[in-house]
Amino acid sequence: MVLQSKILNTLLLSLGLVVLASPATAQDIAQQLYSRFDSSVYRVEVVTPGIENKASVGTGFVVGREDILASNYHVISGVVNEPDRYRLEWESVDGRRGPLTVLAVNVVHDLALLKAEEPMGIPLQTTDLPENGTSLFSLGHPLALELAIVNGTANGLLETSLYDKIHFTGNINPGMSGGPTLDRQGRVVGVNVATSGEAVSYLVPASYLDDLLDDAVAANFQPERDLASSISNQLLDNQQWLVDQIVGTEWPNITLGKLSVPGRIFNRLDCWSDNQFEEGSNRYQVNAAVCQGQDSIFLSEQLRAGAFSYEFYWLDSQQLTPTEFYQLYSRSNRSRFPSRPSEEDVGNFSCSTRFIEITEQDFKVNICARPYKDYPQLTDFMVLLTLVGHDTEGLIFTMDFSTVTLDNGLALLEKFLGALEWNPS
Repeated sequence: MVLQSKILNTLLLSLGLVVLASPATAQDIAQQLYSRFDSSVYRVEVVTPGIENKASVGTGFVVGREDILASNYHVISGVVNEPDRYRLEWESVDGRRGPLTVLAVNVVHDLALLKAEEPMGIPLQTTDLPENGTSLFSLGHPLALELAIVNGTANGLLETSLYDKIHFTGNINPGMSGGPTLDRQGRVVGVNVATSGEAVSYLVPASYLDDLLDDAVAANFQPERDLASSISNQLLDNQQWLVDQIVGTEWPNITLGKLSVPGRIFNRLDCWSDNQFEEGSNRYQVNAAVCQGQDSIFLSEQLRAGAFSYEFYWLDSQQLTPTEFYQLYSRSNRSRFPSRPSEEDVGNFSCSTRFIEITEQDFKVNICARPYKDYPQLTDFMVLLTLVGHDTEGLIFTMDFSTVTLDNGLALLEKFLGALEWNPS
């Protein structure tokens, strides 16, 4: 049989034909990547000294230099926020352990660079965003278990994300956060960051890791001296970029009841409309137009930044009495802040209420802001605008913007107010 096989191969080659090996399967590639890089991927743990309990667990991988690990900011945030309470450690696949130091962070894109006291393995190389449908392989420690590899596909950048993320069709589980997702060649496409379940997961594009590494190289891989100031500056820069993007574009208007109001003012927002009736009757109708960013910036378990949303509601009724309508109107106010900070994080809201005339109609506007104690230039900015002087119809507008300067919040509100138009026909 061996002789026959050699004769057959010789005959095929003489005819100009090539015998091709069977293409590697996803399982074959996953096994190869696991074998190549298991010694460069680590469990990253935030530990409580003394009792040695784990406060959080994620994944990190060697990048840039043999003693540097990349991970997510949300994995190691406990050490940044409470350095006297926690310490940071790595654990290898063979059970070795050692300390880590936070080198630098990018909170906007949920990244962290960590420094070890010894060589940790071969640094992984990064690459550009792959084409949609490209096979990818994610490494990490799911649920703090042994290192695992998960295959899936790239599906491009999310269209309605304020902060760039790659949509990855694969099962990234808690504990895999901070791990690398690789292409077939073993290059890092992105960093595992989140999941919505059912094989819907998200990666931070590797380009943001490249930027963080460039800064670390420029600083000779010395730890950031003042992480709090660095984070504050990142948040300031981010809100300025976001406001510039929103204010600097042409806003389309939509009709809502008797008013023309801004529609989708920024292409990274997710917007939808809805018509609602009182269940069981048609005593009143609510037309809604809602837009919001689908993500925010993780600062701590209680605190999120960089969230933005606005909502318009037109209410009308031919059957409710003015008193009943007023009660309905009052109940329709809402806020969409994604975090519930403590007194240690923020001050109290300061509010201002006034009556203004827009497009020959009277409105009541309530503006509230509360300062951040660690980031004194930034506030949570909240607006409630209501149409007044109409017994059975009205408009409610709300805008919520977390970690924005007061001036930028007011500039954004001014553009919203200037875009309203009364259109009763």
